[in-house]
Amino acid sequence: MTLSRRIFAGAATAALFLPAPVRAQAAGRVKMTEVKRLTLKVIRPVGTYPDFLNRPRVVNIGGGAFVEVHTDQGITGIGPDIDPALLPAVNAVLRGQDPFDINLLAARLYNLPTGDNTVAMPVKFRGTASVEVAIWDLIGKIARQPLYKLWGGGRDRITPYASMLRLSTPEERAQQAVRHKAAGWKAFKVRAGYETMKDDIRLVETIRKAVGDDYVLMVDANKAILDTGVTEGTRWDFDRAAKTALAYQRMGVWLLEEPFPRADLDHLVELNRLLTMNLAGGEGNRGIAEFRALLDRGALDIVQPEIQIEGPNHLRQIATMAQSMNRMCIPHQGDSRLGTICTMHLVASWPQSVSPYFELFNDQPIGDYTYPFAIFENPPTLQADGTFALPQGHGLGVTIREDFVERP
Repeated sequence: MTLSRRIFAGAATAALFLPAPVRAQAAGRVKMTEVKRLTLKVIRPVGTYPDFLNRPRVVNIGGGAFVEVHTDQGITGIGPDIDPALLPAVNAVLRGQDPFDINLLAARLYNLPTGDNTVAMPVKFRGTASVEVAIWDLIGKIARQPLYKLWGGGRDRITPYASMLRLSTPEERAQQAVRHKAAGWKAFKVRAGYETMKDDIRLVETIRKAVGDDYVLMVDANKAILDTGVTEGTRWDFDRAAKTALAYQRMGVWLLEEPFPRADLDHLVELNRLLTMNLAGGEGNRGIAEFRALLDRGALDIVQPEIQIEGPNHLRQIATMAQSMNRMCIPHQGDSRLGTICTMHLVASWPQSVSPYFELFNDQPIGDYTYPFAIFENPPTLQADGTFALPQGHGLGVTIREDFVERP
């Protein structure tokens, strides 16, 4: 009995020297206690530029907000920003819950109670996908693994493509493409949508002549938003879309994104039948059923779900569905911060044949990807071989710098 008590006492003492997550698991299941929203200081304004719809977009180093999911064991998960009006309902769902019940909790977050009713609003407008990201970060920290490892691993480096934010001139885009190629970027995506088809085609002709035939070019027509009440921008009819797409195909464009409004499945299917070039879209689609319809009907070769709308659970299901149909899943950019980091982990956990690239805005000088990443203590950066190394810390693997955080 004495020996048994000594062994027990020794084990208890040794447990005090274990890392906090391991002690937490030894003490019982971790329970979530509160979700908080913290704002970030603007350290430096960068400037303003017109986006592809000629709407002003402000760029700062810092600013915005993020969420923290706290637990009874002192472990905290972080995720992208959320509408503060949603915090009471989010806390009512998560308080006292085990983060490892993630499937159940994510489903509940998709149907938050509002007043006396439960409404299934698009996640983009509720922001609860951000909370799901934070719960996954928490799970990774408890398990002491980076998320891409928890989701199956496979790659510790992934390849970005540089995505442009503005509708610019062919000459400026050609110069940028040359600079990106020299810096190691393996692929470059521009936005099309000039008033005339001639200018849309000249855009790619100018870039292709500047970078040569061995560089991966992509084009985003940005037409999917036209069925959401947006009046800016140039709409393509089927004839213009087909002629433009076939011209791009002859110039070796690898991907054409969103040539029609997202609900115009008939034209997407008809156009895709004419092409060997990849047709892509889906950044604004919502729910598994919409992506299933796009894939079932052959409307797209590449689906691009947005993590700020769907959340990690749905993105994983969409990628598996695409893989089962020999299609690709290359998610949309995310929020350029924690959502984008989470997307990187997802892409790294999928086969390269399913997700050969990930999107990263890098419309220099104002839209440089390093500006939003500046809130991190350990931001990922482009490597000499044109890849990004996955963060190896637990969970998302990144930490927000305390000098940016406004704490009460």
